[in-house]
Amino acid sequence: MKTDRRQLLLKITLAAVAGLFLLDSLVIEPAFHAIGNQIDRIKDLRDKVQRGSQLCARGPSLRDRWAEMLRANLPADAEPVTYKAWDRWVRESQISVTSFVPQPQWQNHDEGFETLECRAVAIGSQAALGRFLYELESDTSVPVNLEECEFTTRDPRGSQLTLTARITFLRLKETPKNPAP
Repeated sequence: MKTDRRQLLLKITLAAVAGLFLLDSLVIEPAFHAIGNQIDRIKDLRDKVQRGSQLCARGPSLRDRWAEMLRANLPADAEPVTYKAWDRWVRESQISVTSFVPQPQWQNHDEGFETLECRAVAIGSQAALGRFLYELESDTSVPVNLEECEFTTRDPRGSQLTLTARITFLRLKETPKNPAP
């Protein structure tokens, strides 16, 4: 009789352990996993809502900036405009240009813009070359970017510097007539 009772107790304990194992693997663990996923989704949604709210708040300034960029966009026959800007920078900084070589044509990019790359070599004092770089970077009439810039000198005192630069002009391919409000 003691052995029958012991076997019954062992069977009940085994059934309880198996039941708890199944309860854990089929109910509790998936429930905690689903709760964790739901918490992550809620966090992502809150982040997206916050970013959207920030974009909505910045909307007018972004539209103004885009309109400014469209106004400064280079026309289809942009080469004369770029050469005039180059001449203006050189004239105002009083440097001597030894070489200015633009690419033969505009380079298309999939992102909706075109670039014209120019390589230039100029000679001048440190102040004159600094003024040239200032004029180039602060000019808002043409979209331009100074890609590379290298200074060298053969003068032991460094009074005459040589500037080697790669400059890129930017032109938007298509300008929308009515940007989204």
